[in-house]
Amino acid sequence: MIKCDCYPNHEICKNKNTCEFWIPLNQKLKQLYQQISYELKKLESLNQRKRDYFKILNEIQEEVYTEIISIDGRLKKVPKKNVRGEAILKPEDVQVGLNYNSISQEIRDTELIIRELRIKENNILKILKKRKHTFIFKEYIMK
Repeated sequence: MIKCDCYPNHEICKNKNTCEFWIPLNQKLKQLYQQISYELKKLESLNQRKRDYFKILNEIQEEVYTEIISIDGRLKKVPKKNVRGEAILKPEDVQVGLNYNSISQEIRDTELIIRELRIKENNILKILKKRKHTFIFKEYIMK
């Protein structure tokens, strides 16, 4: 997004004619902001899943999901079982959907979508800013 010198307080902006934050939002821009907001929330959710993956992987490596049982009079560490009765050996066994490769791919895809939306946003802002400058110039000539 284009930055203005008055950021973050645009109420005291002295450049209302040229400040991109005073350019009225059109319908395309509003829709674009909604899409960007949705994708950013999705990205945050994916990053949280990635953090969960590494937290559970660390717990597995620290043997949090193991138990000691007696087999033929000997104590052995064995993986605990999840609710489906499977041994917990990887984060997917603890929480459904924690596949690192698919999470990473989704993050890359979402970042690409956000990048493309930001390019569209920048192009729309340039057009609106150019229109506003043209309008201001015409007003100036009329006076």
